[in-house]
Amino acid sequence: MRRGMTKAELARKLSVMPRTITRYESGEAPQNSAAALGEALDFPAEYFDRGDAPVFDSNEVRFRAARRASARERDAAVAAGVSGVEIDRWISKRFILPEMTLPSLAGNAPTTAAQILRGVWGLGTKPLPNLVQLCESRGIRVYSLPPVADAVDAYSMWRAGTPYVFLARCKSPERIRFDLAHEIGHLVLHDGESCETAALEREADSFASEFLIPAASIVEYLSPTPTVQNILTVRNQFKVSAMALAMAAHKTGRISDWNYRQICIDLSTRGFRSSEPGGMPNYEMSRVFPQVLNRSNSTVSARVIAGDLGLPVSDVYALTFGAELRTAQDTEVTSETDHSHSLSRYRLHVV
Repeated sequence: MRRGMTKAELARKLSVMPRTITRYESGEAPQNSAAALGEALDFPAEYFDRGDAPVFDSNEVRFRAARRASARERDAAVAAGVSGVEIDRWISKRFILPEMTLPSLAGNAPTTAAQILRGVWGLGTKPLPNLVQLCESRGIRVYSLPPVADAVDAYSMWRAGTPYVFLARCKSPERIRFDLAHEIGHLVLHDGESCETAALEREADSFASEFLIPAASIVEYLSPTPTVQNILTVRNQFKVSAMALAMAAHKTGRISDWNYRQICIDLSTRGFRSSEPGGMPNYEMSRVFPQVLNRSNSTVSARVIAGDLGLPVSDVYALTFGAELRTAQDTEVTSETDHSHSLSRYRLHVV
C-alpha cells in the first residue's frame, strides 16, 4: 500500500502467485522472504519482522479530496500515516510534547465551534500565527505526506486519544493552511463519525473559514465596499487565499452580489483561480521536528528513527517536513545506534 502497488504487481516482482501475497499478509510469510520483500518494496528487510505496528485503514479517516484520489492513492496515504504514528510513538517516549488541548465541540454549528476554539486557545479575532506550530503547541500531531499521497490533500484522525493531521504539500501555502484548518474542524466536530459525506465536508469548510478569518475580523479589517487591492492586503494579513476571503466577505454581507462577481472576475483574470500570486513566500513548517532532529545531538536523527523502526530513512524525511534535510546534510554518525536508547525525555518548547 505504501508503495502504491497492488498484490498482483508485487507478486510479479517476486515471481510468485497473487494468492502467495495474500498468505504473506495473513502471517504465513517464510523468514527467508523478508529480503526479497524488502528489495521489491524498497523497505529494510527488518521492517517485516517487527510487531506492535498500528493497524488502521482508509475507513477510519476522512480525506480532504476523497473523490479526486484513487483507492491506491488513499491506501498509500493511510500506509504513510501508519509510519507517522510509529514515529510519533518513538518521539513521545523520548521527548515531552505539549499537552493536548483540543475540546470536543460536536453538536455546535461549525462557525460557533470555530469561535469557541479561538476563545479556548486565547486567539481573539486577530490573524492566526503559523498554523502548523499553533496545532503542535496544542498537542495536535501534524505530519507531512510523501508525494505519492498528494491527491488526497489531507486527512485527520484520533488515535488513542491523540489527534493527528497528515498534510500533502502540493498546493499553495494558503490552501494548505486552509486544509489544516479544515482538518481541525473534523477533529473537533466529527469525532467518531467515520462516514464521509458532502455535509460533513461543508461543515469542516465552514469551520475553517470562520477559524482562519472570523466574520468579526472581516468587519474590522475590510472596508464596507472593498476593492481587489483591499482584499489582497487583508489576504496577506490573515494568510488566506484571495478567493476564500472574497467568498467569506460575501457570505457575511460585507460584499454585495454584484461587487462579489466583479471581484471574482478580476481575481480570476489575475490568475487567482488556480494559484496565489504574491501570496505567502514559504510553507508553514513544524517547530517540533527541527528540535527533535537537531544535528547537534547525534543520538537523534532521521537515520536513528528509521533504524529503530525499520523504515526507509526517506519516509522519515517525508513525514517530518524534511526538517533535518533543511538544517544540514545528512551524514553518517557512527555512534548513533549505540546511544539511541539512552536519551532522557526532553521537553520541547512550542509556542
